[in-house]
Amino acid sequence: MVEQSAWILRFGELGLKSKAVRKGFKKTLRKNLMQLAVDSGVPLIRGRERHQDMVYSSAPAETVENLLAHALGIAAYERVKALGENVDPTHVATLLLENDPDFGTARTFGVRVKRLGQRGEWNTMAYAAALGSALCEQDPALSVDLSKPSRWYRMILEPHQIAHIETRKDGPGGLPAGVQGDVVAQINTLDDFLSAFLILRRGTRIIPVLESKQDHLEVLQKWDPYIGRRSRMRDEAGVSHIRPAWGVTGMSVLDAEPFIEQREDDIKTTPLCTLHPLMGWTELEKECLYKHILDPLHHPLHPDVESWIHS
Repeated sequence: MVEQSAWILRFGELGLKSKAVRKGFKKTLRKNLMQLAVDSGVPLIRGRERHQDMVYSSAPAETVENLLAHALGIAAYERVKALGENVDPTHVATLLLENDPDFGTARTFGVRVKRLGQRGEWNTMAYAAALGSALCEQDPALSVDLSKPSRWYRMILEPHQIAHIETRKDGPGGLPAGVQGDVVAQINTLDDFLSAFLILRRGTRIIPVLESKQDHLEVLQKWDPYIGRRSRMRDEAGVSHIRPAWGVTGMSVLDAEPFIEQREDDIKTTPLCTLHPLMGWTELEKECLYKHILDPLHHPLHPDVESWIHS
């Protein structure tokens, strides 16, 4: 039997939305994620444990995490390993250290415990202290540092089982593609490509037209499997219609007008927006963004997130 790995999905910004909006956004995110998995040939099962969204896969961890790194709306994801029903700290410490390649090497650590379900024999503080003591006993090279340890042992403690969060990685963030309407785009130059991604990242679906390059579209499709598919909306009578695009990028409003899909009987009270998301970006920032789009697992969106604060 092929062993499956599990990941907890963290949604971040989506948690700030109202209950109804959050429900719709999460539904779209899950739909996008599962279609990305189908397009990439990655076996993925979606599940839910308590209040947490989970995914399970038998594929290599890096393959799955590369997929999750393209799922807009996911703020972070954590790879979890179940350690069984025996929650005794000495037993758990043995399991944590048995495959540690740094066993016997001087290093620091800290323990964090998240308790779920009814309180059993242990509370979080007592269990963290007991597990930390057991780790030090079994590997004297370990020393506690709760400020900046070499490694955190993050545990999920339930009354009759325990799990270890092996890794935590930042997701792409943003909003799920398709929740904020459509923008008509001509994706021809590199700046057009970068602009389209930034607009896509804020939940907008890109509708490529005119001389949009296929190479650029193939990359963007790895972020939004439904790129180019028009959003739909219902009118007062409950009839479904194509939703008109609200913005334009990479072209003039005049050139975009034939692609807006505005109904003749529709009354539009706001002007069509021309978007320039790269305004103010430096060439270095554009280069970093380009690397992130091609390989988000190894290139963060903002490699220096504090520089603009001090400039």
